[in-house]
Amino acid sequence: MKSISLLLTLPAALAYIWPNPQLDGLEDAYTIAVGFAANGIVDSISPCTLSPGDSSDQPPSGTGRQTVAEWLRTAYHDMATHDSATGLGGLDGSIGYETDRPENVGTAFNTTMSFFNVLQTSHFSFSDILSLGVTLAIKNCGGPSIPFRPGRIDATEAGPPGVPQPTESLETHVSEFARQGFNATEMIGLVACGHTLGGVHQVDFPSIVTNAITPDNQEGVVHFDDTFGVYDNRIAVQYINGSTVDPLILNSNSDAAIFGSDGNQTMREFAGDSDFFISRCGELLERMLNTVPSSVQLGDVIEPLTVKPYQPNLFFNATGGLQFSGSIRIFGTSNEAAAANPLDMPVKLVWTDRHGTSSPSYTTPAVSADFLAATSLFGSLQFFQFDVDLDTSLGISSFVVDWAYDAQSALTTADNGGAGFPFQDVVVFQHAASCHGAVNKNSTINAVIRNDMGTVSNAYVDYHFTSNQQGTLAFKQNTIRTTLVHAGNSTSPLYDTYSASFVVNDGFLSVDASIVTFDLVAVVGGQTYQSLDNPQLFTPC
Repeated sequence: MKSISLLLTLPAALAYIWPNPQLDGLEDAYTIAVGFAANGIVDSISPCTLSPGDSSDQPPSGTGRQTVAEWLRTAYHDMATHDSATGLGGLDGSIGYETDRPENVGTAFNTTMSFFNVLQTSHFSFSDILSLGVTLAIKNCGGPSIPFRPGRIDATEAGPPGVPQPTESLETHVSEFARQGFNATEMIGLVACGHTLGGVHQVDFPSIVTNAITPDNQEGVVHFDDTFGVYDNRIAVQYINGSTVDPLILNSNSDAAIFGSDGNQTMREFAGDSDFFISRCGELLERMLNTVPSSVQLGDVIEPLTVKPYQPNLFFNATGGLQFSGSIRIFGTSNEAAAANPLDMPVKLVWTDRHGTSSPSYTTPAVSADFLAATSLFGSLQFFQFDVDLDTSLGISSFVVDWAYDAQSALTTADNGGAGFPFQDVVVFQHAASCHGAVNKNSTINAVIRNDMGTVSNAYVDYHFTSNQQGTLAFKQNTIRTTLVHAGNSTSPLYDTYSASFVVNDGFLSVDASIVTFDLVAVVGGQTYQSLDNPQLFTPC
């Protein structure tokens, strides 16, 4: 989790400017696939054939399941409640309330929800992180790069039934897809784009698949095509050339009726042009993932930032001075970025003090290390770590990053859209004496606040945590607000100590405590300052 300190009143900007609490975590999850600071989404679907709970370095469990296909199926079934005429329903997490319906047979939905619910935060919903997971999974399997837009809002109840079923007629399928907003040709494309992965499970559809259960295939999965671990057009190629293995063609009329409903024109186009298949699937899946209730307005497409701070922290060291540490992330898509050796890249921070003044001494290098290695599905990625002592009386107000891909190139200055990366030193979290209470016992958060900037008229902690909710595996977001009370002097004459104590039964160190963060806010001299997304307290009281 990030710990971000900033002024509340930032200049308005048209583009995504750091920090943005609503976008920063999603942009990290989109950009960082594997390695340092990754959240585990891509690890769970690498290789693309992995089953839920399996890993690439362990023998397969033998279930026959495919995680990627289950994520995609969950997203579609969630979206399928949408009614384009009324604007109700869509990809909104309502699937969590709908898993007892016959149209949602199987364990895939609850398994998928159990994976993604622990990635929810106070800033983004289950339906957002599911959509992002599908986007990354499709790309990781060789499929299209699907633009990702955030802003989905989770439903609080089930949507209406209406997911198309294999036993239904073609006319019913056409009607159901039309309700969702897809015409008959788009229906063919969306089914083909979904059925290039996964297959039909005998345990869920025993009337369609028989005699498939073995010790190595415990759910009796029969795949839709012979390259189910790659996102490609084989579903169409095998259908057109007569070598299909799709059980919804061989043992059911469902896919056969859909694929042939336009005289096989769409499937011939898919089979004859792999690039066209990938491109068209990208368009259709983007529309599917962006089908939300009409009351929901999705945000702009998230693009990786070229230079971005990661977990910058300001804290008192043992001598009462200010220590500034964290990481800098550099992303690029050029050949130069791909060829860069992070050990040879010059990267340095240059900051201004709390008065907005610069100085030749206000600079520190950021260096790479093996443990900082990371990869992205969309380009090249490097991390660099910094750690510097600041003059407590002068502090910090912003910084820029000077960097290049090699020591021979001129440095580029990353200035966050022109104003630098803002960072405040007025309200600062203190680990010392901050602790987490047991059930029904007080937790305590300590902070220090500058005492030379005017009256502290309001100071508080917003503690965010997730909890179970009835009827769905998606977590509920909760916030407790508690006043920060003046508690005396600190180790620095420029800061006073403030403390907040409260009871929060957030399932500390249990499965219920999925994501916990807290914000510190203080109004000092009429100006509001924030330290956002501080991580969960792990020290017991």
